[in-house]
Amino acid sequence: MSGKTIILITIENFHIIVPEFIQNKRILVESYEDMMEIILDMIKEGYVFNFNRDLLRSMMEDLTYMYCPGDDLNKGRVLVQLAPSSDEEDEEDEEDEDDEGNTKDKEGSTIPPNIN
Repeated sequence: MSGKTIILITIENFHIIVPEFIQNKRILVESYEDMMEIILDMIKEGYVFNFNRDLLRSMMEDLTYMYCPGDDLNKGRVLVQLAPSSDEEDEEDEEDEDDEGNTKDKEGSTIPPNIN
């Protein structure tokens, strides 16, 4: 790798540098696998991604969908990232309960627990 220039990719410049790379190389992006190959090519050419790999994957999914929105698989990948997780839903359910185990309806009225 001697003599190679390192190009730092951050959260702040990812949205500029990666699309420029794609445009300059005239790459057609149709799938997430295409985007993985682009990232591998970028790393091979001296680009360094300086952020969490999970965030990188999420950003790659967004770009793949942006370049090929007609593909349901690409859309599905983005939707999965946007959907609330079961942990978030559990937290919301816990927030609806008061100290005595009562829940609140949509209007905020207290609903006592069902006692049998």
